[in-house]
Amino acid sequence: MADSNNTTDFGTIIGPDANFKGDLSFDSAAKILGKFEGSISSKGKIHVADGAECKAQVSAKEVAVEGHINGNVEASDRVDLRPKGVITGDITAARMTMADGASLDGHCRIGAGNTGKAGSGASTSEVKPAGQSQPQQQRATAKSGS
Repeated sequence: MADSNNTTDFGTIIGPDANFKGDLSFDSAAKILGKFEGSISSKGKIHVADGAECKAQVSAKEVAVEGHINGNVEASDRVDLRPKGVITGDITAARMTMADGASLDGHCRIGAGNTGKAGSGASTSEVKPAGQSQPQQQRATAKSGS
């Protein structure tokens, strides 16, 4: 994923003072700087910036997380969990990177055969809630001591 700090790369930006509730669907790229609650669906990329908070189900081609997502994340291409990023929910993606200092509390399904139709407007993930047993998945929790 290219450097997502340049806001000109994003057709949709939810500003740092915004509180948005609802369903957001788009074709290109979006950057979340404020608070979002609901669901986000994209054929492109989504960047949850440092300080942003999302209580949302997120489905896109690419998802970069520097802020906090509380909800399941599905990416047809990849999830990039950056040093300050936090995901509390399950992840389904073809590929994933997780930086030192990032935090994940949920199940992961990573690999080309594990993605549904992310970005199509409907989540097709078969990931169960964290409290249910899934023999082929591992619980991942990584936290930095910093």
